[in-house]
Amino acid sequence: MQRIPVLILLLLAACGPQNAPRQERSADSLIAFMKNEVNPYFHDHLPREAGRLLDSLLPMVKQANDYRATCNWLRCKGVQYNMLKQYDSARYFIDRSVQLAREQDTTGKQILGGNVQMADLLREQREYDSALRYAREAYYLAKKVDTPGLPIICFRLSEIYNEIGDAPAVRRYLFEGYERCTQPRLKTVLANSISKYYKDAGHTDSAILFFREMERDTSFSNPYFDAVLHENLGVLLVDDHKPEEGLRHQLQAMEINRGLDELDGDSYLNLAVTYSKLGQYGTATTYLDSALHLATAQQDQNAITRTWNRRANNLADQGNYKAAFTALDSAYESFAAEQDSSLALQARELETQYAVKAKDDEIAALAFENKVNRQIRRQQQVIIAVIAVAAVLLGILGLLLWRRRAMQLELREAALRQRLLRSQMEPHFIFNTLSVLQSFIRSNEREKSIKYLNKFARLVRISLENARESIVPLKDELVALESYLSLQAMRFEDAFDFKIDVYEHYEEDGLLIPPMLLQPFVENAILHGLRRVEHGGMVTVRIERRQHTLHCVIEDNGSGMQPAEDGRGEKQSLSTIITQERLAMLSKQTGHPATLHITDKKVENSHGIKVEMDIPFRKNSAAHAGRETA
Repeated sequence: MQRIPVLILLLLAACGPQNAPRQERSADSLIAFMKNEVNPYFHDHLPREAGRLLDSLLPMVKQANDYRATCNWLRCKGVQYNMLKQYDSARYFIDRSVQLAREQDTTGKQILGGNVQMADLLREQREYDSALRYAREAYYLAKKVDTPGLPIICFRLSEIYNEIGDAPAVRRYLFEGYERCTQPRLKTVLANSISKYYKDAGHTDSAILFFREMERDTSFSNPYFDAVLHENLGVLLVDDHKPEEGLRHQLQAMEINRGLDELDGDSYLNLAVTYSKLGQYGTATTYLDSALHLATAQQDQNAITRTWNRRANNLADQGNYKAAFTALDSAYESFAAEQDSSLALQARELETQYAVKAKDDEIAALAFENKVNRQIRRQQQVIIAVIAVAAVLLGILGLLLWRRRAMQLELREAALRQRLLRSQMEPHFIFNTLSVLQSFIRSNEREKSIKYLNKFARLVRISLENARESIVPLKDELVALESYLSLQAMRFEDAFDFKIDVYEHYEEDGLLIPPMLLQPFVENAILHGLRRVEHGGMVTVRIERRQHTLHCVIEDNGSGMQPAEDGRGEKQSLSTIITQERLAMLSKQTGHPATLHITDKKVENSHGIKVEMDIPFRKNSAAHAGRETA
């Protein structure tokens, strides 16, 4: 169901035929003509054709001299320009419609239609506050003068509140619209939105129960609604690990859609996914062929990409890795074509797994920062009140100041971890890693490719997991370090070797340290210290336990520190500056010295760089020990 055609049905129905003089009957004929002849162009996404027809109607609209026909014509022009993304022109026609309705409309129906369309236009332009004001006024008018139009307004309000992020309001208006709706297509749209609300909230069971209840609703049923119901219910059941039951509903939906001539690539693709989960790869392949045929005919690059990805997964599950990689190549080609399509760029946002993770982390960090800022503001108000009341409460004031400082340190450490994660797992490293993997594959070095891919996957997984925590087990940090060194050694074709020397029984100690303190200096040693060494390079990592700290030494036999362009010595890297700040905070938190010394081994008549760090550690608590045991 397209959004704009649903709106047009409401706008053109704002004034229906009535017993009226000849002039009013002429206006009714014009409104009916716009509904029956203009609206199909909007439904088929042909705004320019609709505009030409509307322009030909303008002399008759002027001759009718009826505010209802004029308001409807102006709103149709607004829809035309809205679909063409010409928002200034769309707003001009909608404003004229609303102004004329406020001057002459005594029923409120034309004002209602104008408010709904203005709310929709403002939502398109992300002016949510203004859109909400118009939508709320339309909701109030619909309650008074146009109860049948209330469901579409509830649906618009749910969309606006969804953009704002008010989940309770979204749920309220979706269910109110669904309960009041009598239009089959609109009720289907509302049902789909309720299902999406439950899925976004992580309540798959509630979404399934909702569609089960819809199955028992005998007061409302039509083929289009039944097809959507069974399709969505089938997908939800498959996601809920009930593929056999979900398949029955999907097949039933396909049979209905076949009778309606409404089959699309998504239905075939969903069935292919279900048969794959059932292990019936032959049947899944047949449905994938149908999905690819439809997507190609419709030039839907997004659907083509998803279909090739599913085909690659099926082939990989069957152990046919060569064909799987070929399918992935097709998916990448389709993805490139999709990137080149302006329509596809507007229709979807596609990111790599790591980019999605980085974005989620940024959002989480922003939410955490806002939360801390709100708490700090509240605490400042409390501080002012405490000082005004009495000096007796100075103890409470001190406690609040300590808590604020602790939260600021925590926020700063979280921000540093995010910056360090982005600097360590930057796109260049990922792209270089994938390029090396591709070269192994093209050289038919299967074992080497698998080994390289396993190490890369382990490094990404551990890095992302460690980035969520302020402290991690020493053994996990060393696993990530070893994976990184192995990857770089394979990438540079054994131009260097490495050695990690850790004190005995470190795994049983259960010591905890902040993540990613060692890796930046190992990376500097490889990418800067050893970049001029063609063979015989060596990176050594030694870790000794002392009373309250771990003494860590990172050495290489490379070219040592290089002077900067201005001749004032080598400039400190961003990761080194971040690490120094993290060590300073760690020293304040633990009460034990955290130090960093970087030495050019030229002073020792040798080659390379020596980095020495003292990192205060924490011992594993009973909670951590219980979690690891589990």
